[in-house]
Amino acid sequence: MRIGIVHDMPTATEILRQVVSMTPEHRVAWTASTGAEAIALCRSDLPDLVLMDLMMPGMDGVEATRRIMAETSCPILLVTGSVDANASRVFDAMGHGALDAVDLPNFGGGDAR
Repeated sequence: MRIGIVHDMPTATEILRQVVSMTPEHRVAWTASTGAEAIALCRSDLPDLVLMDLMMPGMDGVEATRRIMAETSCPILLVTGSVDANASRVFDAMGHGALDAVDLPNFGGGDAR
């Protein structure tokens, strides 16, 4: 399975990359640090799944999910610092087609948002 990772924090991107790499049949197709970049990458190299950060500057994960689903219809799993704390945004993104949401693994220090 080819997986795209979208997160604005490099440390979180690396954690997600390591998690994906733990399963031999999964591989990272690409990484993006903005919603706009993720939309462009889905247009040019559609993965089997996108791990989407919910909270990003500029275009958040809700809007990026909406646009990806409208243009390329790719399965999206939301990854956020706290599903409970961001429930309204999670439900908004799921209303646009995201499959589900999970908490980002705690990688120590910093703002997990």
